[in-house]
Amino acid sequence: MATIKSYYARITDTIDLPDGWRDRSARIISILSSPPLIALASIIIAAQAVDNEPVLYWTIIYIALFTLTPTLYVLYLVRRGLITDFHMKIREQRTWPFLVILLCSSLIFLAMYFGGAPRLMLIISAVAIAQLMFILLITLRWKISGHCSAVSGLAVLLVALFGQSLLPITLLVPATAWSRIRLDRHTFAQSVAGIFLGIVTATSILYLTNVI
Repeated sequence: MATIKSYYARITDTIDLPDGWRDRSARIISILSSPPLIALASIIIAAQAVDNEPVLYWTIIYIALFTLTPTLYVLYLVRRGLITDFHMKIREQRTWPFLVILLCSSLIFLAMYFGGAPRLMLIISAVAIAQLMFILLITLRWKISGHCSAVSGLAVLLVALFGQSLLPITLLVPATAWSRIRLDRHTFAQSVAGIFLGIVTATSILYLTNVI
């Protein structure tokens, strides 16, 4: 593991950017790869792939329950000083926000299931729930990268739906890992664990549902 980490550090350190630009680039990548935005991108991609009439309706509900509500809750906790920042750098502060996000994702899944939402949108919701459950359990003892998990799952989804022509999108995965390490939000091991979790959960559910 130490050898792999050293190799990864040498590769990322060769990026020809001044330190200030590296930090700014890492922040931009980190913001764009935040789990709420990745969840939003995933459901929009699923909606486009389905191309069905009630898709817009379910997309709006998904955004309201799965992305907007948890985001407002986390911002509320930050404002009250109950957590230090939106990205929840401190592991012990992540439990309640993750529980709320998991509750919201479960509610939207049930609403979509009983409301007859398109199957692919249900599958995307199931992937999100699986990732959140594992992240929450792991977070009780150890910190894992939700950013890396979300981006890895999205990469698997895109390649599964649209084929090998979108393989270059997988470059977002190491870019996200680099940004989280660069910003000192996660260690190398935590980022790799997030990537592994994202790939395994997304691939398993897509396989079990015959998407791939």
